[in-house]
Amino acid sequence: MKLLRWIVLPPVVILVMAIAIANRKPVTFSLDPFDPTSPAIGLEMPLFLIILASVLIGILFGGLGAWAQARRKAAKSKGSATMGETLPALRD
Repeated sequence: MKLLRWIVLPPVVILVMAIAIANRKPVTFSLDPFDPTSPAIGLEMPLFLIILASVLIGILFGGLGAWAQARRKAAKSKGSATMGETLPALRD
């Protein structure tokens, strides 16, 4: 596992550094879809921060989803899910 980490991690770090260096100019991160010229909610920040933050958020949400799925499978295999804990079936 350590060897795999040493094989994969350096190229990933180099790629992240290249993205950060290539995208240093500030851009307006706007949360106002109706007025792009002067947004009510907007931040000036370098583009690489937006890219890295979105990747980090995606990793966190993916990890939370995988954790929840593993926990649900473990609970199902132990038989701890009773009728009251599950959602009722739809009936006509």
